[in-house]
Amino acid sequence: MILKELELYKLSKRWGSRSINMVSRKKDTYWHTIAKQSIKYGFKPAQIAKILKAVFPQTEVTGRHVGAYKRRLTTEGSLSQSDIPTISLVSLNEMIRMVVDMVTDEDRYVYDCSIGSQIQSLKCFEYKLTAEEKDELDEVERWIERMKK
Repeated sequence: MILKELELYKLSKRWGSRSINMVSRKKDTYWHTIAKQSIKYGFKPAQIAKILKAVFPQTEVTGRHVGAYKRRLTTEGSLSQSDIPTISLVSLNEMIRMVVDMVTDEDRYVYDCSIGSQIQSLKCFEYKLTAEEKDELDEVERWIERMKK
């Protein structure tokens, strides 16, 4: 029993050392540049989510996502708390107008792809449902025809 425990201990040490060496990848998506700029202008995460909804209407980004991104920027050191004003420098509508011009073709393309894939999966799901309905109706009609004979 002690030998088995010793082997498990060795395995756990090996596994633990691997997890320490792993580095998580930081990803930037279509909304990160707009969120960063809005944070620099002093907007709160919930307001930034409204700005993003104005530019990308079908986005799934919420204030919680923006808050996590803001926290990531401050912990990485790319944005300090002293850089973030306590009150917003411009109005929400002005920021929306400014942000619309900031959207690049690449950001628009990534957004369209993500929304397009969601719509495509919904269409596939709808097709499967309608195909199943037709199959069931066909079976019922065949059963009725057999009963008539």
